[in-house]
Amino acid sequence: MFKRFFAHLIFAFCIGISQIAWASDMAREKRIADNIKDSLIIGEVVMLKANGDEFMALINNQEPKKIRGSVIILHGMGSNPNSPQITHPLRRQLAELDWITASIQLPITAQDASISEDLALIKESGARIQVTLDYMHENYKNTPCVLIAHSLGAIMAANFLANQEKATCDAVVLIGLPTLPSELPEAYSIELIKKIDIAMLDIYGSQDLNSVKKLAPTRKLTLKKNNPLNRQIEISGADHAFTGLDETLVRSIHSWLSYVFKQNNH
Repeated sequence: MFKRFFAHLIFAFCIGISQIAWASDMAREKRIADNIKDSLIIGEVVMLKANGDEFMALINNQEPKKIRGSVIILHGMGSNPNSPQITHPLRRQLAELDWITASIQLPITAQDASISEDLALIKESGARIQVTLDYMHENYKNTPCVLIAHSLGAIMAANFLANQEKATCDAVVLIGLPTLPSELPEAYSIELIKKIDIAMLDIYGSQDLNSVKKLAPTRKLTLKKNNPLNRQIEISGADHAFTGLDETLVRSIHSWLSYVFKQNNH
């Protein structure tokens, strides 16, 4: 009798663990936000709210004579909205090219968390992406809207877009999109991009992670089927963080966006 009760207890405990909804480490988010506020030189801080939690958005609006469009930047795992790798170069240099940029804080785990815990935050990120889209649509009406996302942020962007009944932005750039081992459907990037029909740029480095490079040919085939504007670019010599190649990354993205929206390159 006791053995049967104990077995049921263990089973119920396991089911409960499997159904835990991981939430962002808000204390860690606050530390990151405070550090950014103390050192921010370019752009302004706007606090947005999703699911009852405030999160940081860095808005870079240099008030160009003609706005090319609004860009929402999603950072990768272990990064932040103003990281010197990927996010800061994107938000600064694209603003110089007449794009309004918003780099946002995505849900994050504790520093010692496992990759599976990071992946469990994919769904939570959707609300923040939507709130930021709403903010950009409200403040910069009648201009193209673009999502640019790196690494885990790229998976979050792909999951968000794959589950939209109606397109909420006009183009997406996925930088270093990995395919990571997981049983979560929202983490399987190849299946996600099959469901996205807006213009998409898949960009990665020749020295990128194996989880990015291995399925690049598969992603390329999917891109060709989905939209004639889709492109895949491999940047020679670039690692996952595009170390030393920030300008090449930005120019590649800007050139493709200019082509998509029929604008003249600077």
